[in-house]
Amino acid sequence: MFRKCIEFSKADYTVLPTIVLNTYTDCQTPSQYLSPLLRPTHGPVVLALDTPTLSEESDGFDSRVTAVEAFFSQPRFSGLSRPYSAAAVASKQGSLPPLPLPSTLLANKLYAVFDRAAKEGKPVHTLGAIDPVQMTQMARWLEVMYVSGWAASSVLTTANNEVGPDLGDYPYTTVPNQVHRLFRAQQLHDRKHYDQRVEASSEERAKMPYIDYLRPIIADADTGHGGTSTVMKLVKLFAESGASAIHLEDQLHGGKKCGHLSGKVVVPTSAHIARLVASRFQLDLLQHTMLLIARTDAESARLLSSTVDARDHPYIQGVRTRLPDGSRRLALADVLDRAESEGQSGVEIDNLEAQWLSEVKLTTFDEGKTLFLGGAVGQAIQESSKIPSDQKAPKLKHYREAASGKPNTEARNIAAEIVGSEIDWDWDLPRTREGYYHTTGGIDAAVSRALAFAPYADLIWLETKTPDLKQAQLFARRIREKFPGKWLVYNLSPSFNWSAHGYSDADLKRFIWDLAQEGFVLQLVSLAGLHSNAVGFAELAQRFKTDGMLAYVETVQRKEKEIGCDVLTHQKWSGADYIDRILSTLSSGSSSTSSRGKDSTEHSF
Repeated sequence: MFRKCIEFSKADYTVLPTIVLNTYTDCQTPSQYLSPLLRPTHGPVVLALDTPTLSEESDGFDSRVTAVEAFFSQPRFSGLSRPYSAAAVASKQGSLPPLPLPSTLLANKLYAVFDRAAKEGKPVHTLGAIDPVQMTQMARWLEVMYVSGWAASSVLTTANNEVGPDLGDYPYTTVPNQVHRLFRAQQLHDRKHYDQRVEASSEERAKMPYIDYLRPIIADADTGHGGTSTVMKLVKLFAESGASAIHLEDQLHGGKKCGHLSGKVVVPTSAHIARLVASRFQLDLLQHTMLLIARTDAESARLLSSTVDARDHPYIQGVRTRLPDGSRRLALADVLDRAESEGQSGVEIDNLEAQWLSEVKLTTFDEGKTLFLGGAVGQAIQESSKIPSDQKAPKLKHYREAASGKPNTEARNIAAEIVGSEIDWDWDLPRTREGYYHTTGGIDAAVSRALAFAPYADLIWLETKTPDLKQAQLFARRIREKFPGKWLVYNLSPSFNWSAHGYSDADLKRFIWDLAQEGFVLQLVSLAGLHSNAVGFAELAQRFKTDGMLAYVETVQRKEKEIGCDVLTHQKWSGADYIDRILSTLSSGSSSTSSRGKDSTEHSF
């Protein structure tokens, strides 16, 4: 689109400070492809040799602020919030103008892919790839590509870091490195394909399938791998490495686990919002249009790192402070510390923890809508001898109306006035030895967080423990009731035993398209590359042991030829023809040293 529509020389324009190309709309005039960040010039852009005057310095900064404001005002950001000014961004950019990164074009393309799909009610569904081979095979059929943090943890870690389960304990450069690897491979195969097509005759070209290798990459940024500065460094790496979108989850860094493992700890809602804001600020510094995906694991998480955010209070669980005999209950952490000091084994301490939790009733402060659904306030009203029976339900209703949206401290005061005494309930007593609080989890908690994240993210990801279509529909409708048109993400996880959830073959075939109708524009099988790799090689290895080359020919070569897999001729796939054509351009008459000469075995295919 750029080559087709831009009919003027890019040398006629100075980047101040970036070029924003609208790669997804039809253009009528060249100006449609230019943001206000370009201005005509009659020479190359150079840095000043001498110290600028104060007025020149001020004018330069004002121009930079104007440029950032123009970047903010793009329609692509219309539904997002930034709790900082353009001047705050411009002042942190430095003297060098932020030049456009190649991945910005891919990010614009990704936005366009989602925008088109959402308007048509269709899904953008894809697979997680773990190497350039899988990337090239996906390119012909799928519009985007996914890079998994789980795969990075288990099979793709770089340098001398050990592989292992998805605990987010690998160097934060790992996934950006994999993105960079795949992005470079995309560019090689794009150049190879482009050269092959333009060198061919019209008749030959008509017979060639056109393959778009420049598929936007969506990558797993885990929890951000640390504090605010780490999150910013990670986002910058992803932008420089070629990512078009990243997702950040609301789990605790250091306590991070795969979304389908137990023992997950989520951070306060505000802590994850801070990650999203930091990510956007870093992208604004680069003037990069990368999409941010906010993922919540609250649906299946049962632990919370802190009570600092009032939005989390309705879902935090506590226990009564008094035992039936009136004595004060000892905190779980104190019980376990005492057992450890007495020399009890790890197994005995684990059993003691399970026993303590089984003997108490974990409940939120005001759980449920009726007296019969529990909750410390509801129980206190139900048990109160001072409140007439016919007034108990109205009192609970009055409490809920008065305490709605208020932090727990205020809710306690309101409840105490209604009941006539302090509510016997404490969320600190059942805290784990690490200091984590118990939470209910569930879809309500996930919705609460998703609504809080929505103003700061382009897409919202609900991580679930089962592939539940009705649950997904409920989640989507509650989110889009407040944020109409918000794009959603669903993990079609291979951690689910899909055959055990009662879906017929027809149900499975429709699942993705049914979800798309609810706004789940992005859907992905995160570890498809890992599992397909495993099953294909397992079959080959088993047969190769007994059938030798017959196994290889039948399970690999013949199948490659049958489905038109271009890796059949792996030298050509790797770019040997393309490099040969470059070398012959540079040094004519060197056909005898060509890697694809008459002696190449690939001529037999």
